[in-house]
Amino acid sequence: MSEADLIIGRLYSLMREKDLTVNRLATLAGITQSTLSSLIYRKTVPRVDLLHSLCSALGITVHDFFDFPPYNEIEK
Repeated sequence: MSEADLIIGRLYSLMREKDLTVNRLATLAGITQSTLSSLIYRKTVPRVDLLHSLCSALGITVHDFFDFPPYNEIEK
């Protein structure tokens, strides 16, 4: 699974938890719906500023966003 797939999957999971549509999340994040759709459908890794805006809209920190496997697994 690519980095973009992991991030987009995590974003969808958080959107489901908070019952948010792509359009609503974009509005809350202060970005256009087309920007968010482009990120999702082109499966690109978001810029840090975009990720920060999305996390703020979701009510979480960037650290919380990445607190899931494989990111929170400790390498041995």
